[in-house]
Amino acid sequence: MIKNILRIAGTMVLPALLIWGCSGSGTVHEYAVNDLNVTLEGPLFEGPNQGQYSLEIDLKSILGDAYQEGMLISDARLTSATVAPGDSLGFAMVRSLVLSFASDDAEVAMQEVAFKNPLPAESSSVALEVAPDAELGTLVSGGTVYLVLDADLAEDFYDGNRSFKINLTLDLTVKS
Repeated sequence: MIKNILRIAGTMVLPALLIWGCSGSGTVHEYAVNDLNVTLEGPLFEGPNQGQYSLEIDLKSILGDAYQEGMLISDARLTSATVAPGDSLGFAMVRSLVLSFASDDAEVAMQEVAFKNPLPAESSSVALEVAPDAELGTLVSGGTVYLVLDADLAEDFYDGNRSFKINLTLDLTVKS
């Protein structure tokens, strides 16, 4: 009886292991985008102020000749993010920055993916600290990702808008 149970279990487990082992983890492609302009619309107040950028993720244009019909993004990881001032004010009055990703899918929560706190005021650009465990595959696979930049201001700013430029590098895991 035990032999029969082991034989049945073996015939069920072996095919499952073969399917799992042969499915592969996908191919990783680096995707870099630069000079994404995010504007914080004034009047701005002390504390967090948000601006956003809508980033279209078109797998066919990202992969070029490597693209095959039916390919999907199974995972995405942010590997680097830098922010530069897009106006003459630099990082004056900015205490910290937080970058989050969001999508149109109400089932998928917005994720904080990178931050810098405190922010050096005299820098020409700032490398954000990336959250290495942020799994962004579900957010990115929808085609449009909303980059939300939170700038924590030290005081009110009534004289207009603030502008920042974001550079990102993502590792996209693609499966056929």
